[in-house]
Amino acid sequence: MPELKSDVPALVCNDVEKVFPIESEGNIWRMMLGLAPRGRTFTALRDVSLTVPRGKIVGILGHNGAGKSTLLRILGGVYTATKGAVWVDGIACGLFELGGMGNRHLTGREYAQRYLSIMGVPRARQAPYIEDILEFSELGPSFDQRILTYSAGMGARLYFSTATALQHEIYLIDELLSVGDEHFQSKCWARMRKLLLNGASGILVTHDWVSVLRLCEQSHILQKGRLVASGPSDQMVVKYLDIALPDARTACFSPANAVAYEATAGRDTEFRFQIDVAEDGPVAFSYSIEMLRIGTGWEILLLESNVLVAAHAGRHEVTLRIEGLPLAPGEYSLNVGLSRYRAVADGPADILDSRSWTTGNGWKLTVTGDACEAAVRLPIEIQAGAQS
Repeated sequence: MPELKSDVPALVCNDVEKVFPIESEGNIWRMMLGLAPRGRTFTALRDVSLTVPRGKIVGILGHNGAGKSTLLRILGGVYTATKGAVWVDGIACGLFELGGMGNRHLTGREYAQRYLSIMGVPRARQAPYIEDILEFSELGPSFDQRILTYSAGMGARLYFSTATALQHEIYLIDELLSVGDEHFQSKCWARMRKLLLNGASGILVTHDWVSVLRLCEQSHILQKGRLVASGPSDQMVVKYLDIALPDARTACFSPANAVAYEATAGRDTEFRFQIDVAEDGPVAFSYSIEMLRIGTGWEILLLESNVLVAAHAGRHEVTLRIEGLPLAPGEYSLNVGLSRYRAVADGPADILDSRSWTTGNGWKLTVTGDACEAAVRLPIEIQAGAQS
């Protein structure tokens, strides 16, 4: 791979707009004659500007129809922008429509050989790459069968394994990491992180906010062809999810509660929360402790839900006790919620109040001490009682 220029952005998109003509018989004839189409049009992207720093993956979050794939295809040179400019400083690899390279009568091995040849790898030097593709894809004997006999999952494994066998400077990723089973997805994430550590840059367009948290420190939200928000990925996820806060009139966490808590790894830990219940009726408590490392991952480490903590109006105290806190030193998100208690916990809960990073009002937990190797011991005890 050529020497990376760390002071130069890997990719710059400046005021990009893409307009598509709406299909009509007249426009078809005009395009066949090399003339510009006329009549009705559809604007898929409008005034899109962004920068991808060297060595970073930038996320683009958006629902179906937002224009994510159109933007990626413009960055990859598949489409031409109607207006604006794109600068790409390096060799870009598009992890989208990978199966379109060649015909499905090729075997998996022939597909890989063709891809490597297109990327400039002489046939005499292809053997180690072919071996890597075969091993990573886990296709076994099917590697020498025609692609038309593959299932969708087998094809996805072949395409991803082939496209990432070489180290490129820039990757354009379109939902590809969500394919295959859980085992193969974990391999994909590990490989992408390795490429990133080796200096790769890129863009990930997706509707899956967890994917953005795993790879991207910075992200944008694309809505109806426009970038409507930009910033740190966790903040963009909160905006993207746009979860409405409950009105908290029936039961709520008291304003007297702290918003930051401390604990020691490996030691018995207690957290106490005050809740105000406005009317008689069963109220349940839930909590989760989550590790959020922007650009690395998001994991729910401890979780408990639908624990009955109150049945009558008044102020109550909830005590959450965790024996031998099985968390390593670091910063965590402490999320808590109140809902109507369900004797049979099926279907969505009727949320009464919540504190969560996904709604922008989560509480912080700082764990200190030495690294702890203890496993999570369940059940975690939760006690509740009315205050005198």
